[in-house]
Amino acid sequence: MTRALFTTFIALALLGDARIFLFVFNRFVYGSHRQEKSPHRWLLWVVTPLLAAVTVFFLRYWSVVAAPVGLYWIVDRVRVLMHRDAPLAGTVTYKPPRIRRRVMANDLYDLEATRHEIFIDDLPEAVNGLRIAFLTDTHVAPFVRRDFYREIVRRVNTFDPDVVLFGGDFVSFRRHIPLAAEVLFDGLLATERYAILGNHDYWAGADVIQRELGARGVRFLTNESVLLRGALPLVGIDEIYRGKPDVGKAFGGIEETAPCLAISHHPDIIDLVESRRIDLLLCGHTHGGQIRLPFFGPIVVPSRHEGEFASGFHRVRNVLMYVSRGIGAIPPVRVLCRPEIALFTLRRGQRTAAI
Repeated sequence: MTRALFTTFIALALLGDARIFLFVFNRFVYGSHRQEKSPHRWLLWVVTPLLAAVTVFFLRYWSVVAAPVGLYWIVDRVRVLMHRDAPLAGTVTYKPPRIRRRVMANDLYDLEATRHEIFIDDLPEAVNGLRIAFLTDTHVAPFVRRDFYREIVRRVNTFDPDVVLFGGDFVSFRRHIPLAAEVLFDGLLATERYAILGNHDYWAGADVIQRELGARGVRFLTNESVLLRGALPLVGIDEIYRGKPDVGKAFGGIEETAPCLAISHHPDIIDLVESRRIDLLLCGHTHGGQIRLPFFGPIVVPSRHEGEFASGFHRVRNVLMYVSRGIGAIPPVRVLCRPEIALFTLRRGQRTAAI
């Protein structure tokens, strides 16, 4: 019995070490750097051997700190999993039948089109029933199969959206920008197209991306808004870490209590906008974690919130935020995390009626 308790305690301590490492990795190394190469990479060379050293040489004392961290991680995951399927007021998600999947299979091409309805009490009648397709983090590259991009366009066209929104990170490298303009828009029927820039777009060349995709009918909303059907504001907020987000300018002329939609690349933008009303804020960047583990879920999520906003719906004060898992992958591997096109239909009606 004593040996079993000691083994459990040590296992929790090692799990705590892993959680501390991920905390540093997600929040400080890759969570908020402006340059393409993180200036905080040196932390990995310090934290990793430091954790190993204190665990090996000071196990008796360090485990008192690390074991509770590991236990908390388990308890928190149990809490998240218990509420995973609980719907948020004002949203309805149509889930396809569950398919048994291999745990270690690469989901890179297993595209999923998620469908949702958003109920808004005072939605203008002009946009009642408006259909929106949201694509983000495409990371277009020549090594990706062309038929995958054709499938993306086909799925969007099948939904017959009124508006297509792009959440940034079209490419990872400048040389792939012409390819993105080709494969994402050839055959795309919806002509009302809006986009914001992602961190990789800035690194690859924001001016080139805006010129090339602008020729394809895409309007970039950088801290500005448009009226959908002349009735519902759609606000674009610049990327929080690599761009220059200006919330005051972006929402200029829009009443704080009026219905509106917004798009921004990184879900950390929630920290700047949570006090005002946004009936649907669309974000990407996280790739849903890209590689998920059974029970523990997404591990690497570059955000100051880590896995809290890795994917799906989240209500934060007056904001309903949806974080898409995105389409591309760097490196080209997805485990238990399918690429996603998110499809939304706006409905006029009481939020409580949609629970």
